[in-house]
Amino acid sequence: MFEPPPESQRLLLDELTDNILSWLPEEMDCRARGARVIAKLRDLVGDLPASADHHHSDRFGLLQHSLEVALKMLEEFEKTLLPESPPNVALFNPEADPLQTQYLYFLAGVGHDLGKLLDMDVWAGGQHWSPLHETYTEFLARAKAEPELRWNEKRVRGGHAQFSVWLMHHLLTPLDIRFIGLERLPELMAALAGTHTAEQSTPLARLVTKADQLSVEQAAPDWMLKREDSKVSQFIRALRDLISGGRLKVNSRGAPVYVTGEKAAAVIPRVLSTARHYLKERKITLPSNHHLYDLLAQAEVVEADENGQCVKRIRVPGKRGPVELYALIFTAETIVPEHILPRLPTITFEVVPEDPKRISLRSAPTSTEG
Repeated sequence: MFEPPPESQRLLLDELTDNILSWLPEEMDCRARGARVIAKLRDLVGDLPASADHHHSDRFGLLQHSLEVALKMLEEFEKTLLPESPPNVALFNPEADPLQTQYLYFLAGVGHDLGKLLDMDVWAGGQHWSPLHETYTEFLARAKAEPELRWNEKRVRGGHAQFSVWLMHHLLTPLDIRFIGLERLPELMAALAGTHTAEQSTPLARLVTKADQLSVEQAAPDWMLKREDSKVSQFIRALRDLISGGRLKVNSRGAPVYVTGEKAAAVIPRVLSTARHYLKERKITLPSNHHLYDLLAQAEVVEADENGQCVKRIRVPGKRGPVELYALIFTAETIVPEHILPRLPTITFEVVPEDPKRISLRSAPTSTEG
């Protein structure tokens, strides 16, 4: 058997489970049925990660991510019942039993990433695990040895979605199928297979994709900073190297970086152009400016508003008076090496409050990606 999760993660998994079950009513045995599905999910995926080095890549990552998406699907279903939100007939057939539809949403969320198990190559005690034939828990009990996980190097991004359908038999019983209705089983299977394929997408699949993305974004601050090859990590390391080496000046007139108190303003597009050139010399390419802004906001390393907009207008001293520039606002220690901070000259910057009608992210300065 695998080791239990750390206490903090155990509490999180239990909380997710409790929240999911609180959405499922006791009527028609929905709550008990949902609890059985979650128990089967735990046996099937065990402590396996959801990705090699992306989101939820730690132990129990696949379980956590699956529960998060299932919870978000139930929350989305509840919105269809609000009086002020008319039912979207493409997603919710008013003639269908609401309890059946709710359970369908739940199953689509729980099972959406099961196909990732077929992207894994797991061995233990000289035996190979076949997720099609047994759960991970059953395999470990039979192998009685420490497992070794390798990811299939030939796996295709998003290709796992079509395989999720093949593994739902581990979670569903004839009673589950009878409850949602045999005629709605194709709807569930199409939703699972279409989450990563635009050509096969369905309205329910698109809703699962939305819930999936929300779960990924919640995990972004953790994995984006842990991965050395993530674009966020590469960009921040480039800024630190450039500042440490003196190629990006700090707190001098006309400098591209300003530090005031615990905050640092990186002037754009100037720092982006310098960082792109620095990384290009190392055969690393950054994404487009706007994509990079989104990644930085998701990773929560820059200040951003509720819409994720992180480009700010700042005011700094100039030769002939204050000058307004565009900048990304970091905590100072994120991009400025600690040994430099005490020696910086005192030049302050201030963030200029924006009129939302005056500027949007689309009007912020950009530079040519290279």
